[in-house]
Amino acid sequence: MQERRVAVAVIGAGTAGMSAFRAARNTTESALLIEGDRYGTTCARVGCMPSKLLIAAAEAAHMVEKAPAFGIETAPPRINGRAVMDRVRRERDRFVGFVVETVEEWPDEQRLMGHARFTDDHTLEVEGADGSTSRVIAERIVIATGSTTVWPPFFEAVGDLLATSDDLFD
Repeated sequence: MQERRVAVAVIGAGTAGMSAFRAARNTTESALLIEGDRYGTTCARVGCMPSKLLIAAAEAAHMVEKAPAFGIETAPPRINGRAVMDRVRRERDRFVGFVVETVEEWPDEQRLMGHARFTDDHTLEVEGADGSTSRVIAERIVIATGSTTVWPPFFEAVGDLLATSDDLFD
């Protein structure tokens, strides 16, 4: 088992985790960013950015409908849902790429991929996808892991009609 000692360990490489890691690096080079899944932030992957792109497509269709009020004659808009989502996903992938590039510019020794769990107040055990385990001993630990969708039990009756933003944008 590899052991690392750092001043600050940040668990989670989403928007908050990246911000916390940058702030830690402003005060020490002894900082470590731990991510359990993949780089790219919820905002860029399945949140703010793709949602705004979808809203922009709806607004464009709405403006075409309102064009006659400005003396502009148009045919009613036809929305090609597949083309809209293709554009949303293309742009989303571009946004995610910027985030991944940023994280990958940080030194390898300051990044660790794996799922972290506390073993005491200052010690994390990080299990990598490859089965490796690392022990991280940190003076300070920032938890910036985000959240996971939880369905209230009464929604379960709806079944396959339920969808999260993860489902929509992936």
